[in-house]
Amino acid sequence: MPVNLLIEPRSRSEQLGLPMPDDQHAVSACLPLWEHNIGYEEGDEAVHSKLQAAYPRFCLHPLVSEVCRKLLHSDSLRGLPFISAQAAQRACEYVKNAGVSGVQLRPFDGQSAVGVQVPHDSLPLLRQYWQHAGENVSSRVAELILREAAAAISETRERQTIRERVAVINDVTPEDVFLYPSGMAAVAAAWRTVTAALHRFTCQFGFPYVDTLKIQQRFPGAEHLFFPVGSDLDLDELSRQCDSRPPAAVFCEVPTNPLLMTPNLARLRRLADEYNFLVVVDDTLAACGNVDVMPYADLVVTSLTKYFSGYGNVLAGSLVLNPRGAHYGALREQLAAEFEETLADVDAAVLCRNSDDVSQRTHAINHNAEQLADWLRTHDAVESVYYPKGDPAYEAIRKTNAGYGGLLSIVLKDAASQTPGVFDSLRVCKGPNLGTHFTLCCPYTILAHYDELDDVETQGVSRWLLRISVGCEPAEELITRFEDALVIASE
Repeated sequence: MPVNLLIEPRSRSEQLGLPMPDDQHAVSACLPLWEHNIGYEEGDEAVHSKLQAAYPRFCLHPLVSEVCRKLLHSDSLRGLPFISAQAAQRACEYVKNAGVSGVQLRPFDGQSAVGVQVPHDSLPLLRQYWQHAGENVSSRVAELILREAAAAISETRERQTIRERVAVINDVTPEDVFLYPSGMAAVAAAWRTVTAALHRFTCQFGFPYVDTLKIQQRFPGAEHLFFPVGSDLDLDELSRQCDSRPPAAVFCEVPTNPLLMTPNLARLRRLADEYNFLVVVDDTLAACGNVDVMPYADLVVTSLTKYFSGYGNVLAGSLVLNPRGAHYGALREQLAAEFEETLADVDAAVLCRNSDDVSQRTHAINHNAEQLADWLRTHDAVESVYYPKGDPAYEAIRKTNAGYGGLLSIVLKDAASQTPGVFDSLRVCKGPNLGTHFTLCCPYTILAHYDELDDVETQGVSRWLLRISVGCEPAEELITRFEDALVIASE
């Protein structure tokens, strides 16, 4: 019987590396102590050797590793499996663009997936593309490849149901919903689409999830501007930039990760209409159905891995076209020219089943997160709470009777001395990922920006920030668990 993480969270030192959830295909593993997170980032074998799961874009699932060992590695070559021939070709172009030669495609018999092999010392560069683009072979697909069984990608009823549910959330028809094997694959597809439609640079508005920015920095042909705060003053600067050279598109998150700020979408839309650029909104952190961004966006991308799935055992993403947008026809034509179904049937079936209760889960998570955020704002040991409640820009797009999602971030007073101890003693699941029905906490800046901590702190993101993804545990139980941990900082 799988462990119920709502009542038995994985938070203790001896639980290092255990999967969360208790599932072979879990997309997160327990990193219970502050020192484990540091060790994870520094490649400490004592930490990495214990990992029974990990977020699939950052670490290879054991089944994917087995595919690599058996089918792609040789004395001189190392490889990774990608979800399709097109995805594999894009990975080849990425490493070739960095000057690597000797790159090879390696098809798998009877599979849509295709491997990419590179010289031994170029594997880290190939891993970069794997992480940024999210066009990965999933653990379930890897399992089928190892069994020499075809990983089908077909028009199943489950796939249709997923499109229908995403369409309802976004108030569009299912024909305008495109599914991908991860949220980042949807972001990468959006980047390719907008830069092909309007041959100009892109702009990141507001501090984003790390790989959204890396796509705009590192992909072949990429050129970008970055406004890390995303304030009204930044909108003034963007307007001045547009007077001389407008972007092809502005990417933004609603709200941002991890500071939970929301840009002024109405003003951004007016600028887009005036200067003929596109707006791409990632609404993942708002959770499903809380906000209405479609009046302001040309494209909406969402990581379905998070709140839509809710159970932490499958990766997927969606890209939704705004049928009422001025650029709809051109965008649809451009997207259709390259789109291919790459979400495997085995993953779509799990995602469909998981999303059966998405509305009920989101309602419970909204309530619990609001209660916890309100309580943390009153605690003497807490310096800052980042949460969308009360933000006029978020309130302007919040649907009637909807909530604020399940994510919040905190920074403690005397953070350098207090945060490790508080984190270590906290009795909730600890590891990366968010949007699960069980609560998760992680030292987000350490995990996402370990090699650039000084830089991101200049952009307002503390290295001591704790990101909390609130789940379905009773709010009073969560408050008790945080109160017990914060006693350390109050002594």
